[in-house]
This record gives sequence, structure tokens and C-alpha cells, in this order.
Amino acid sequence: MRHRPTLAAALLVAPALLSAQSFDATILSYEGLDRTCDGSITPVLRIQNTGGETMTSCDIDILRNGLADNTFNWVLGVPALTGEVRQPALPTISGLQPGDVLEFHITTVNAQPDEVAAGNDLSRTVQGESVEGDSYRVLVEVRTDADPQETTWSLKDATGVAVATGGPYTNAETVERSWVDLDPAACYALRVEDSGGNGMDARGLPGYVKVIALGEELIALDGAAFTSSYEDGVRAGSDGCAVTQLTDADDAVPSCGRQVFLDGSSSLQAREVPGATHYQFQFSRGNYLRRIATPTPVLTLMPWATLPLKPGRYYDVNVRVSFDGAATYCPFGPTCSIRTRYPLGQGRGLDDLTEGDDAGFTLFPNPADGAGVSVVATGIEGPATVELLDLTGRVLGQHQVVLTDGEPLPLTWDGPVASGLYTVRLTAGGRAWTGRLVLR
Repeated sequence: MRHRPTLAAALLVAPALLSAQSFDATILSYEGLDRTCDGSITPVLRIQNTGGETMTSCDIDILRNGLADNTFNWVLGVPALTGEVRQPALPTISGLQPGDVLEFHITTVNAQPDEVAAGNDLSRTVQGESVEGDSYRVLVEVRTDADPQETTWSLKDATGVAVATGGPYTNAETVERSWVDLDPAACYALRVEDSGGNGMDARGLPGYVKVIALGEELIALDGAAFTSSYEDGVRAGSDGCAVTQLTDADDAVPSCGRQVFLDGSSSLQAREVPGATHYQFQFSRGNYLRRIATPTPVLTLMPWATLPLKPGRYYDVNVRVSFDGAATYCPFGPTCSIRTRYPLGQGRGLDDLTEGDDAGFTLFPNPADGAGVSVVATGIEGPATVELLDLTGRVLGQHQVVLTDGEPLPLTWDGPVASGLYTVRLTAGGRAWTGRLVLR
């Protein structure tokens, strides 16, 4: 997780009362980006007319590291009456490096010297380059703390205009997600504020704020890493894609890690992506691969005619979205696993993996001619021991194997084995299963 310093104005003096002078303006705050976009920043200031005369123009000197850089001759499109506030964007400053100090100094109002020095100056320190993502569709993910009503966030463009906001929230220690479409290749500032002044001080689950593009965390703010406010910068990519996945434990209806039936009584749900026209679900297991698309993020599991899923098996599931009617698709999101169940009755839906257990194995052919037989494990994966026992419990043969759920594994017992009834014992993961085998 990246940790970056919080941002603060090096100097900010705001008037308690409007000046009695005719020509006076005050810098209230800095509203631009503190992180560069290709080494450049467009400064944005909030300036109040604190003089008695209507303000029609204002000159602002700009210094970089103590040296004169430029003078902004600001002519107001709409004159500011006494007490009114305007937010001008100053000329872009290029070639900036982390640690550079920018200073802004009001010199004149309406071509007259500013008559009150207080509030004329403000400085900012450049924090470095904005983190660039691959897509302009970003996901802002927030895990609230025990006081969700204290948390708010905003994404502002280079001119200080908020393009998206979130909070205050109502549900404590829950995950809230907001999709935001940004302008491609543009830079934005994320500002997170906590009105309680204690950050996202979770007494249970940790709070955080993340900005994610195509599954990559561009900003990952630990809720304990700030107190009242935090600011960081991101740059949108040129790709219009987004990634999604099956819902998980953070969602109201989780699908990831569940057991499902294949008779139409179970469904899988992906996280919704605004603007997506289709969701394509991919099921994989070994050499098996099946894709099926729906216009909604919900897929009902049926006995498909082509390459159907089979009961009693684990499948990896990925989901991807299309924004153009399934003509093209975005990349697949993270993998989730599900397990298909054998029919146990009507009306059954999703079950937790911990509920019930269909694990075991079958033998075929059974009866078998000779000592050759295949074992097919259900719900068992990895290293295992397979033993052949006679009716007295004596071990006649043993194999150390690696099982793949649902895949036949041929076995041949060493030495001659007489016709008759035998027990096959399979041991894996500290558990044992037994089955009957007839040899003839």
C-alpha cells in the first residue's frame, strides 16, 4: 500500500472582516493539484474581493523556489462585488520537480496597489507526479469505519471542479463502491476528509479509501494514515475498460466461494459496472473452458446443452464486461471459485462451502476384470494415499497419488490379486473414505 504525505498550505491568511480599503483582494485557499501531470500544474486559487470597490482585474506574481516565474494579469469576466469570491485558473507551470515551492502574491487590484498585505500570499509544495492508470473508468472503494457519517471524498479536475463526490455514509464498517468516468489522460486530485479529526479510526475492520483502474490500486489510503484530510493525485488512462468479478464477502449477496446447484435454482452475481451492456462469465477447470454472456450481472445456472457444468466439481469463475453490445470485451477480473452440487431436492439455492459435504470417490469399472481400476475423486484435491484391503483389514497394496477433482486416475495393484470382494481406502487431508471393489 502506498503512503504519501498529506498536503497543506504553507501559508494561508484569511480575513476575519472585509477591509475598509478600496482595493484589496485576499487569497482564501489553493484549489488546484499538488501533483504534477507530465511535470506540469495549473494553479487554481480562491480569491475574495475584500475591498470597497468592485474588482475587475487583479495581478498575481508567481514564484518558483523564490525566483520570479510569471505574472498573471487576471481580468474578471464577471466583476466581483465586495465580498464575492472567484476561482481563477492561473497559467500552467511546466518542468516542475517534487519539492519545488510555488508562491502566489497579489500585487494589484484594478491596476491599483493592493492596500492590505494580509492575505496576499500563499505557497504550495509540489508533491510529485500523479499516479497513472490504464483506464479512465475508475472505481472509488471505501471501507467505512465506526463513524461513517464523518467520511467524505471528492475527485477534482485540474481546475478545481469536483467531478465526483462520496459520503457522508450511513453504514459502519461496510464497503461502498462508486464508479467514475474521468476524461482520458487528464489528472485529478482525490481529497478525503474526516470531520471527526481522527481519520477512519476503525474499532473493528480497518477503514480505507482506494482508487482502482482495471484492477490496479492507484491510491490505497489507510484510514489510520491521516487525521482530518488527505489529498493525492491520479491520472486517467486512455482505455475505457473496467474489470469486475463475482460478488464476495464484502457484498450484500456473495457468490465467490459458494456451492451451487445446476437446476435453475442457483445463480451467480457479478459486481455491476455502470454502462456495461453485457457480462461474460468464464468457467474453467483443467482443460475445460466455457463462456456464457448475459445482459445483466446475474447468471442463472442451468443444464446447458453445450459443454454443461457437471455436479460435484470445483470451477474457477472470471467475469468481464462489454460496453458495445458484446462486440468487444474488457479484460477478465479476479478469479473466484465455486463448487457445483449434486441435486439434493427442489428449491435449494446457494449454500456455504462449510454446509454439507459431498466429498468422496468412485471406482470404475466395478466389478473389474483383473487388478486394473480407476479412482475418481469428488471434492478431493492434492496428495492422497489409496490402499487395497482384504476383508480382514490387511493392506494388500498402496499408492501415493496426487488427485484432481473429477479426473479419473488409473491404478494397478502390484502382484496377483485373487477374485473377490475388497475395500479401497482413500486418505487425504487428514480424512479417510472407503469403498467396495469387486474383482473377478
